[in-house]
Amino acid sequence: MSVWPDHYFYQNPSIATPFIKENVSPASIDLTLAPEYIDLRDNSRHTMGDGLDLWPGVAILASTIERIALPVTCAALVLLKSSAARKGLDHALAGWVDPGFEGDLTLELHAHRPVTLRPGERLVQLVVFDLTSPPLRPYSVTGRYQGQRGPTEAR
Repeated sequence: MSVWPDHYFYQNPSIATPFIKENVSPASIDLTLAPEYIDLRDNSRHTMGDGLDLWPGVAILASTIERIALPVTCAALVLLKSSAARKGLDHALAGWVDPGFEGDLTLELHAHRPVTLRPGERLVQLVVFDLTSPPLRPYSVTGRYQGQRGPTEAR
């Protein structure tokens, strides 16, 4: 497998829609926080408004503004940006994106100290890998979260 460099993202802008050229890094693309979230204390849905104060011990499901469309020849990792981690934020370990996935990415977010989240903020980065060959059964055939919109609870 090889990691996509910046110019692959420029050549394949449909990987993240809307595509924001300024969010491309040397080997990843930053993704931004959508305003909707699910409070995991009671599974209630909310909108952040101008921001959300996330406190230690509270977890939410959020999603990216960008809609991801991975070719069947690629897989990806969703990683928390170091600047978000330095503020005390943590992204749970469900960060693998299978070949052929299409939809919004759901993020499980926790705070180690009080953190304010803002819609549109760059929180995670998508690192895309080329596979040595396409899978026999891509996620577009097998995935139960294919086409998901907004933060999505476990199915």
